[in-house]
Amino acid sequence: MEVKTLIVDDDQNAINTLKMHLTSFPFIHIIGDVNGGKSALQFLRTEHVDLVFLDIEMDDIDGLQLADHIRSIKPHIMIIFVTGHAGFALEGYEHQPLDFLTKPIDFFRLEKSMQLVEKQMTRNETPQVPDCKIGMKVAGGIRIVNVKDIIYIEKKGRKININCKNKESFQSSDSMKNLEVIFSPHGFYRCHQSFIVPVHHIKAILPDTYTRSHSIQLVDDIELPLSRNKYHELTDLLAERGIMIF
Repeated sequence: MEVKTLIVDDDQNAINTLKMHLTSFPFIHIIGDVNGGKSALQFLRTEHVDLVFLDIEMDDIDGLQLADHIRSIKPHIMIIFVTGHAGFALEGYEHQPLDFLTKPIDFFRLEKSMQLVEKQMTRNETPQVPDCKIGMKVAGGIRIVNVKDIIYIEKKGRKININCKNKESFQSSDSMKNLEVIFSPHGFYRCHQSFIVPVHHIKAILPDTYTRSHSIQLVDDIELPLSRNKYHELTDLLAERGIMIF
């Protein structure tokens, strides 16, 4: 297991200290460190990253705002917040990080974080068809759905439809952003701003020569759009699951 790691902090001394601590964890592979949010965004556009150590207080982009952006474009990335002010912890956890560390970083506390990283990576590397039930928000209550029965999730206007096997469908009152976070650990991928699909249901990625874009073919020959900027990300995701793209 190799965890490709990016450190984002405007304090170079803090970066150096963290890098020194991380040498004790051989599965951590630091592929970059940057001193600001804008530099982090540029790095993430070109590199595959599994884990980001993210400082909250930075001059150019607030770390919490950056975490939201990372969640929207690459929800699989694990985020560990690092800050000198413990008061940010409550607000920080609203952004669903894997963990939260305060400066100066205590090595033994960091070790607990690394245990969480190992568990998450092991979970991600284990191929499995989702087989669990989730309670989803619907008008006036909660609907229990078996994850493996969901074919795709679609946003139509202000409505979000959960399309299941046997042509069953119901509307969720949750947001696409929250659904993306909820279902990502179960092998779902947001292929388009209006669609979330289970990766194990993808049969083909089809080109559209007229618009220079692609679409995804699911079971039952359902065809959904694939955003132009998502093609390489999806093929990388498939390759991580052992499906080589040539």
